[in-house]
Amino acid sequence: MVGLLDGVYAGEIRAIARMMSLAEAGAPAHDAMGEIYRRAGRAHVVGLTGSPGSGKSTLVGALARTVRKSGRKVGIVAVDPSSPFSGGAILGDRIRMTDLAMDKGVFVRSLATRGSLGGLASASLDTVDILDAAGFDLVFIETVGVGQDEVDIARAAHTVVVVSAPGLGDDVQAIKAGVLEIADIHVVSKADRPDANKTTSDLKAMLGLGLSSRDRGVWSVPVICTSVETGEGIEDLSAAID
Repeated sequence: MVGLLDGVYAGEIRAIARMMSLAEAGAPAHDAMGEIYRRAGRAHVVGLTGSPGSGKSTLVGALARTVRKSGRKVGIVAVDPSSPFSGGAILGDRIRMTDLAMDKGVFVRSLATRGSLGGLASASLDTVDILDAAGFDLVFIETVGVGQDEVDIARAAHTVVVVSAPGLGDDVQAIKAGVLEIADIHVVSKADRPDANKTTSDLKAMLGLGLSSRDRGVWSVPVICTSVETGEGIEDLSAAID
């Protein structure tokens, strides 16, 4: 196990992947994870959450490419839902990030929820810590598509980005309590669609009502429009995360 840990600290891909598999399996990795915890704490952990189909995976891929321009290493933890009937999971979020596959400064790990509620998998935080200990500067956690009260990501990430797509609700939907309140940054994805401005206005109106319970000090929660198709807003979002 010592050799495996040395490999993780050196950033070796196979060692990182093996350590993640052990952590996901549970008990055999407890002692090693204790060592990992002592090495972790340097990475900036960013959570991206939102409803299914809001464009989280595509946005994470675009953000990773932008961050890599600065030379920083990026880890991605993508959580996919498990079937309540078969127990299987497609783990398909990485399909939208295939252009990152040859970049040695990016590591993508897919996890299945395996019945865990709240938007994350049970091994999500261990996986983040392994990437942290391996020297990754920024770690994105992409949650499974969530509803209004699956907000575990708020306790797991330093920065929470809530992604909303145009046309998924009206102005009443925008002010409902729950997942929208945990955002440090609001993103309206697919901004090339004509109804994106309406969604942006609804979110800004919600923020104007003061619907937020997180203590952010002097931080003012922005609403950023993005489009991966046109590149709009991606640099602005990366800067806001920083």
